[in-house]
Amino acid sequence: MLEMNWNELQEGIKRCTKCREEGLSGVRCPDARAPTLEPKNVKLLFVSEAPPLNTQFYFYNENSNDRLRNRVFGILHDVGYELRSIKDFNDAGFYLLPTAKCPSARDGLNAAPGARVITLCAGRHLKREIEFIKPDGVVLLGRTALLGFLHLCKLWDMHDPIDLGRGTVSEVAGKVLEMKILDKDVKVIPSYWPTQRHRKYHEIGEHIRLLMDEIQF
Repeated sequence: MLEMNWNELQEGIKRCTKCREEGLSGVRCPDARAPTLEPKNVKLLFVSEAPPLNTQFYFYNENSNDRLRNRVFGILHDVGYELRSIKDFNDAGFYLLPTAKCPSARDGLNAAPGARVITLCAGRHLKREIEFIKPDGVVLLGRTALLGFLHLCKLWDMHDPIDLGRGTVSEVAGKVLEMKILDKDVKVIPSYWPTQRHRKYHEIGEHIRLLMDEIQF
């Protein structure tokens, strides 16, 4: 396998029009939003959903009042990490990637990515990003991340070595899964999407603590 370059991976994502070529409606590609810092020494990787529609900002743009970043930083504050910037986040050993790299729309409104978008984007981009990062642990935030990771398990030739259920988060939330990604032993925990409206929002921090203990963070 050719050695990967992070900047080349991100430039490829920003130029990608595969969803459009496949006729997947509602996907706004290409999307120029990408992480601003190359991941180094990542211990805990968060996998989220997709960038939001109708805004040029996302998690890594600190000129925005990004809701996902605010929630993740708030949860990590409760876990014991005082983070004021993306640099703090990265220096502490954290990183975050969206499962789908471009936003999706339905009737002109922000929408969760469809199943075909999730599998196409995860297999084409997220897989290579995770292989480059080689994290010790992965937190799957919500259903989109779970579905994307289920697809990646197939691409990594994991013949049912783990139980991620049928893609329903409530079936597997808080369950630590052990797997090998290429030559790296990785522990994965599915959790909920971090919206404070979710009745189990408080459990996300508990899941993060559990995984940190497992990987000796």
